[in-house]
Amino acid sequence: MIYNCKYISGVIQQEYMSKPFNVVQFGFGSLGKSIAMAIINRSNLHLVGLIDIDPEYVGKNVEDVLSISGDTKTRIYPNLDSLLKVVKSPIDVSVIATSSSLKVVKPSIIESMRAGMNVISICEELSFPFNRHPKLSVELDSKAKELNKTVLGTGINPGYLMDLLPIVLTAPCQTVETITVTRHMNSSHRRFSFQKKIGTGMTQNEFRKNIDEGHITGHVGLVESIRMIDSALNLGLDKIEELPPEAVVADEAIANSFATIKKGNVLGLKSTGLGKKNGKTVVRLDFLAYAEADPQYDEIVIEGLPKIHQRIEGGVQGDYSTIAMILNLIPMLGSTGPGLVTMKDIPVPRNTERIFKN
Repeated sequence: MIYNCKYISGVIQQEYMSKPFNVVQFGFGSLGKSIAMAIINRSNLHLVGLIDIDPEYVGKNVEDVLSISGDTKTRIYPNLDSLLKVVKSPIDVSVIATSSSLKVVKPSIIESMRAGMNVISICEELSFPFNRHPKLSVELDSKAKELNKTVLGTGINPGYLMDLLPIVLTAPCQTVETITVTRHMNSSHRRFSFQKKIGTGMTQNEFRKNIDEGHITGHVGLVESIRMIDSALNLGLDKIEELPPEAVVADEAIANSFATIKKGNVLGLKSTGLGKKNGKTVVRLDFLAYAEADPQYDEIVIEGLPKIHQRIEGGVQGDYSTIAMILNLIPMLGSTGPGLVTMKDIPVPRNTERIFKN
C-alpha cells in the first residue's frame, strides 16, 4: 500500500508500507548457517526461528552462534512444535535445508504445511520427484492442495543452471535436436563438506571404495534435471541414466585449504547424466567439480534452428547462488497456486530483495 509519494529530482519516489515475509528454517549445517545469515541480512525476510536437532545449538540464538551483532535474537529449537509454542505470529514460509533425500525431509514438509506455511527446500530429490518417488509425490501434492499450500524444491543445480536455464534458452528455437550442458567448477572455492563429498585428496582405491559403499554419490540431481527438461519440452525420452562418477586425478601435487593432494590422487569427480530416445543421446549433462579446475564455466549448447551456445565465463558460484535461489523464491511461493510444483511451473525467477509482503 502506497502511503506517501515524494517528488525528488524530477522522479516520483514511492514509499511502501510493507512487511517482511516471516520465515522458519530447518537445518543449521554448513550451508544452513549461510542461509540463515542471508535471511537475517535481507530486509524483506524475517527469520522467526530455526530448527535443528543438534544439542550443541538447541536453546542458543542464531546470531550468537554466527557472531552477528544487532538487535535480533533468533532462537534455535529442537522441533517445530516447541517453536510454535513460542512464536505466535503467522509464519509464511518454511525453508528446509537438511537432506538430499525426499524421504528424510517429508515429515518436515508435512508438518510445515499443517502449521500454515508454504515450503521451499534445497533437497535435490524434491526438484523433480515424480519418477524417483511417484507415491510420495502424489501424497505431497494431495496434501499441499488440501491445505492450500505450495511445495517447491530448488537450488542452483538442480533447479536452475542445468535444467531451468536450458529450458528457457530453447524459447527462440524453431527446432531442438540436442541439449548439452556442462558445469566445470573449481571445488577449492566450495565449503569443506562439499570437497569431502567429491573425494578430494583420496587415493583412487579409496575413491572407488567410497563409490561402491555409497559414501560418494557424485552430483545428486542429474536425473531430476533431465526429467524436468523432458517434461517441459516433451522430448519423449525413453531412457534416462546416470553414469558412475569418475575420479579426476592429479597430474601433479596440489595444495588447497582443504587438503594436500598428491600426484595420482583424486582432485574431485565427473558425473554424467544422459537422456536418450531411440538410442540417440538427446540430453547430456556433464558435472565436473575438482580442485583447481581451470577455466571455470557453465555452458549450454542447443543444437537446433537456430543453434544456441551460451557460456558463463567463471561459472556461477554454487553456495552463494543456491542461497540466492532460496531467498529470491520465498516471495514468489504460492504464485502458481497450491500443490507440489517445480521450477518449470513458476513465474520467471528473478531477484526479489525489494519485494515485500503487502
